Amino acid sequence: MRPMTLLLLFLLFVTTGFPAMTAQDQPAPRKIGQNRPRGVEMEVRDADVQWAKDTAARRIEGWMDGFTDDAVIIAAGKTVEGKQAIREFFTGVFANKDYTLTWSPTRVETSTEGTLGYTYGNYESRFGATVRHGMYMTVWRKVDGKWKVALDMGSPLPEPPAKN
Repeated sequence: MRPMTLLLLFLLFVTTGFPAMTAQDQPAPRKIGQNRPRGVEMEVRDADVQWAKDTAARRIEGWMDGFTDDAVIIAAGKTVEGKQAIREFFTGVFANKDYTLTWSPTRVETSTEGTLGYTYGNYESRFGATVRHGMYMTVWRKVDGKWKVALDMGSPLPEPPAKN
């Protein structure tokens, strides 16, 4: 099965909760805001935090180091597939010295096998004086012992209403 198909199936399982599957064998779900990463979850959280630091320090190179070769991003109403296409999509953005992107995970979960995980949290992007806030979701896959981004997407918060 293609990696993208596996990711989409993973997202389907994660988002629907799939309660029909051995619910009696599953631990009680943690409430949102009660997420306390441990073990493999901490590895994924740390990878997300380090990716944010690398992006801030090394811009496009730090950003690109986080992705798998077959990664997908969903941004600006489209999907961009593959590491080279992602680089081309973001090169102009990161070339603008007034652009910064920061984020912080607020939730992390991993598969039982410890090979897939996801994080979500809040981000801030700045183009000079223009500041946008939003939420992001990143799917992580373990590749050669390292956590890499397989899918990344952001959702900007609505603009505040204009003052009259």
